[in-house]
Amino acid sequence: MLINFFRWLLGYVKFSYTGGFREDFINDCYQQGIYLRNICVKNEELTAEVKMKSYKALHKIAFSHGGKVKIFKRRGVPFLLSPLNNRWGFFIGIVYLIFFVSFMGGFVWNITATGNNRVTEVKIVDYLAKNGFKIGTRWDSVDKEQLELAIMADFEDVAWISINKIGSTASIEINETVNKPNIVDKKKTTNVKAMKDGVIVRLEVLGGWAAVQEGEAVTAGDLLISGVRESEVDKKNHYAHAYGSVFAEVDDEISVNISRNQDERISTYSKDYKSVFLFGLEIPLYVQKDMGNAAETTDKTYLVINAYRLPVGIIKNHFDYFKTETVSISDKELEALAKAELEKKKKEEFKDCEILSEKVSIDMTEDGCTITGKYKYIQDIGEETELLFDKH
Repeated sequence: MLINFFRWLLGYVKFSYTGGFREDFINDCYQQGIYLRNICVKNEELTAEVKMKSYKALHKIAFSHGGKVKIFKRRGVPFLLSPLNNRWGFFIGIVYLIFFVSFMGGFVWNITATGNNRVTEVKIVDYLAKNGFKIGTRWDSVDKEQLELAIMADFEDVAWISINKIGSTASIEINETVNKPNIVDKKKTTNVKAMKDGVIVRLEVLGGWAAVQEGEAVTAGDLLISGVRESEVDKKNHYAHAYGSVFAEVDDEISVNISRNQDERISTYSKDYKSVFLFGLEIPLYVQKDMGNAAETTDKTYLVINAYRLPVGIIKNHFDYFKTETVSISDKELEALAKAELEKKKKEEFKDCEILSEKVSIDMTEDGCTITGKYKYIQDIGEETELLFDKH
């Protein structure tokens, strides 16, 4: 197999010899250092194989023995490349391509992230770019170990990270931290006090001693669960870490003021600006961007071959241009705006609460609108406070 490969690499021909003395022809070939392979005689015709560099001498030898040779097959690399004789540009192009691929392999042309759930790939890529590691950066220009340590220091959710070189792709492997459970330090003596006024509806005492009962009204600062209790048996104080949940029915209200004069954004026109993204270099396909107020969105389209994203593509920046004008809105628009703002504030204030009732009032004036929401809801109003004293 290896011999056949070298024969193909150097080139060989298959020929036929007819019309002369075959034995004398074969002997003369060997005497002149021309070695024939796969000799076969059939119907007064001799066929054989010979190296490419020797086949030109066969004609003279065949003529001297009254015969002639005919080449019927040419095999090997030299014959494949023969059409490219005197075309040095092709070979120079191959050498240049090899050099170009080798040179470009020293740059980062793609960045991917795996193992990340809480930390988005966009945040990681933006952080790397701000620290000098982005598409178009040479691999050896950045200290990747220092960059990995910096990411672990600045991202609490990242427990371990590794920047790996796979061809021209930077593969970012991430292991995220596991959230630690809330651990109760039972060695501390604490009380649970009320954060708000309310009426107790349910007690869940997990540590300490209840200081209130269901149905009892309390005010902010009142003791709900005590961490200190005097024993009637030994007449001594006993200490505990008081904790648990104390749910109360709470009355509260939220007010929102909305001005009648509102700044309105009026769209004037939109325009797209495109650029070619080529190996980290952005080449604009426009002369100059229009100046003015605009909302911008960016979309990148990469060239993908066999599911591999190349560092070549189109960047489209879409600009929605607008102007701002102050307008006086109607009562209906003002009321809708006020209700939407109240709903937003209610979700922020009472996100962990069970709302029992809601009463909304609206005060409309020439200058604006005041909307007030009165709520009755159930909330855990307990708050732990540590007791610092000498127990002895």
